[in-house]
Amino acid sequence: MNIRRALTIAGYLLVGDPALAGPPFLTDDPELPPSGGWEINVPFILERIPGRTDLDAPLLDLNYGLPELQLKAEFPMEVVSKDHGRAAAGVGDLLFGVKWRFLYDERSHLQLGFYPQFLVPTGNRARDLGEGRPAFVLPFLAQKSWAKWTLYGNVGYWWQTAADTRNYVYAGAVLEREINGRLTLGTELFGNFPQVQGGGSDIGFNIGGAWKVSEHLALLFSGGRDIVGDTNAMAYIGLQLLTK
Repeated sequence: MNIRRALTIAGYLLVGDPALAGPPFLTDDPELPPSGGWEINVPFILERIPGRTDLDAPLLDLNYGLPELQLKAEFPMEVVSKDHGRAAAGVGDLLFGVKWRFLYDERSHLQLGFYPQFLVPTGNRARDLGEGRPAFVLPFLAQKSWAKWTLYGNVGYWWQTAADTRNYVYAGAVLEREINGRLTLGTELFGNFPQVQGGGSDIGFNIGGAWKVSEHLALLFSGGRDIVGDTNAMAYIGLQLLTK
């Protein structure tokens, strides 16, 4: 399930607009940070599957904005606790990416983009802290906004090289609404084809939101579970600091 957590952290981007546009959901969006500005996200991410609990405690997610581009680097500190075994803690796999928004129509509020990302196997696979082999993901992103509503989604493909894994397609969609100047709430439906040899597909949901504490600080939160699959619970809570 480490790749599932990689999918989770791959989407963690929130811009200064009250709409969520990405985190705290798994689904990526084509929104970009302001050019020359940093977005620093520090979330705690929990995933519970039968016999095991995985926690990013925390994840350091760094994003830098350029014209029509976003550069990102993610550094997770992972804790893996098995019901009938010892817990393991340490640095997980690193994730690097470049988001390219190739269409932004201000009149129709339509945005399109690509977001290639590379998973570097820095975690200790023997202790279940990483995949043990590199992986690559390429999602296509789309977003449409109107009034106080935003709908965005992605379709992507994971190339995996670790033993017993398989390449697979995944997709997700989020509908969110600005409740007031500080609070935005959203709901998400996502799924993927089997990630491992002999495994099954997953379909899940999340409900979450963002509370704007100040102009440069936001609290992000979400929770959900699989409808089809073995994830009994997943949760996200974190802070985001904006420099512009």
